[in-house]
Amino acid sequence: MKPDIIKPASREEWLKAREDGIGASEVAAVVGLSPWETPFSLWLRKTGQVPPLEENQAMKLGHLLEPVIVSLWEEATGWKAVKASAKDIIYQDPEHPWRKVTPDRIAYEINEDGRKSKCLLEIKSSQKDFEPDDLPVYYICQCQYQMHVTGIHVCYLCWLVRGLNFGYARIEYDKEFAEFLVGKVDTFYNENVKGGKEPELISVDDFAYKGSDPGTTIEADDEAYAQLLSLRTLNKDLNTKEADAEALKDSIKLYMGQNESISFDGRVLATWKTGARGRTFRLKDKLIDELLEQKENGN
Repeated sequence: MKPDIIKPASREEWLKAREDGIGASEVAAVVGLSPWETPFSLWLRKTGQVPPLEENQAMKLGHLLEPVIVSLWEEATGWKAVKASAKDIIYQDPEHPWRKVTPDRIAYEINEDGRKSKCLLEIKSSQKDFEPDDLPVYYICQCQYQMHVTGIHVCYLCWLVRGLNFGYARIEYDKEFAEFLVGKVDTFYNENVKGGKEPELISVDDFAYKGSDPGTTIEADDEAYAQLLSLRTLNKDLNTKEADAEALKDSIKLYMGQNESISFDGRVLATWKTGARGRTFRLKDKLIDELLEQKENGN
């Protein structure tokens, strides 16, 4: 079935039209594969509980670099993108109107027999290198969803890394994976966005936003207990890299979830309480130091 094609009169109108639906850049978040957003944070935004995302400097620069990256793809392949496709055009599933995509470009590739066929271009400006045979899964999700909604079953992912290294990869439509994605999108939109069902919390930021349940405590298992001791050891070491301590702390926070404190053998070793400035994590340093000393002495 051919998609409906919507041509907004302005960028503002396009942004407004995208609010009620799930776009290709949001699909990885729906299935929990986005490094930037979770199902819960996306749900908060889609239901108006937090403000819409504002365009940051990286987004602005990425948008400005699109014509450059398109030109590099054209030079590398000898093919041409459709100039008119540079506009903000929405392709919408007529039977499932919440499925909405705006490809960066439509282009034509030339097959081995000399025939032209349509393809999509998805354009990325990145600070992180990646290889054509090891593409980030969140970009694959985006491309597969766009191919499903548009009915154009080839997508070229094109990228420019740190303004220097250009690359591209040809991605073909994977019917099974694409149908998995749209199934998850349909459930998320109908049950969570429209039905009001809160998605599962899966990240530290999710639990931080949701807050702690007053008076609740979770008992640490052996792994969480070892992490608490290790975190205290790292905190005392002046040579500890902050990122290492933060990673360990985040692991403990995920274990705690919405619990206000974590204990071992009935003794509270850390708290993560909600206050006026959000949730604050604190170790019980003195108690953990005693436990570390006991461990060193073989007790």
